[in-house]
Amino acid sequence: MGSYSSHETFLSVNSDNNDGKSYSAKFENEYFAEGACRYAFKGLLSGNGKRNGQKCVAKVFKKQYAKNFIMWAPDLAASKKANGFAQEFRRNHAHKIKHFIQGNIEIEFLIPLIARIETVSSFWLLWLIPTGSDDRFVKPNTYVAIEPYIPGNYDKFNSNGGYEQNIHELLTAFCHWTWYISGHKYMVCDLQGVYSKGKYILTDPAIHSYDQQFGPTDLGTLGMEKVLGNHKCNAICRVLGLDNPMKNVYVRPGQRPTTYSFQVTEEMLLRKAQGGKSNYFKFLDPIFE
Repeated sequence: MGSYSSHETFLSVNSDNNDGKSYSAKFENEYFAEGACRYAFKGLLSGNGKRNGQKCVAKVFKKQYAKNFIMWAPDLAASKKANGFAQEFRRNHAHKIKHFIQGNIEIEFLIPLIARIETVSSFWLLWLIPTGSDDRFVKPNTYVAIEPYIPGNYDKFNSNGGYEQNIHELLTAFCHWTWYISGHKYMVCDLQGVYSKGKYILTDPAIHSYDQQFGPTDLGTLGMEKVLGNHKCNAICRVLGLDNPMKNVYVRPGQRPTTYSFQVTEEMLLRKAQGGKSNYFKFLDPIFE
């Protein structure tokens, strides 16, 4: 008889995007969801800000990817940049497209807190005697990402490899718009999360960039082509004046799961040999980036 203690982190190395406070987290020793590279655990936040005691999700890289904090840097940068695009989209285009949308025109990307593991979970025999650490999924001193827990039905609205749900026209148009407004240099995609009360709350976006600066989900211009080639422009795209140079180009249908650069090695090498350039569009001066 006994029980497991929680995994615990130090205070986050970055502050919360809304209240400017740092937080630590305690989270369960068993994950409730997993992706190709990470596990997700339920937990609680602790700190001096308004999020103290709130539910959270701690995301941990699987062993082969959990090297150091640098591994989280592209994810953090992608979330911040994606949220900047979302704010610009709402600020300048909400009035143009409100007749095509039911509810609010609001998109928010969660920006994770990054924290280092302080204590790995242990099993306490008879609730008194520690009998060893449970480091199956969480290793000492590794860094984890901490996000608010989002209640609701989690869904994937498009992927970074060309899959899209056409019923969510706002998000597929937003993805298209980020490519257009940035002068074809960036594309926010892999849009996933929860739609609740007229608002999309999204997590773990991918950004395809001209210089592939956003980690292994950034497929560069090759990824942009995969998304554009499978994208069906809708009324919002047309109102915003978005062009699609690949609307008549056949591209193999994209997969729903996230695509990683190590899965398309040959194509990526060929694209790098071309200097990362596309045969279908050129980079332009950005309107916003």
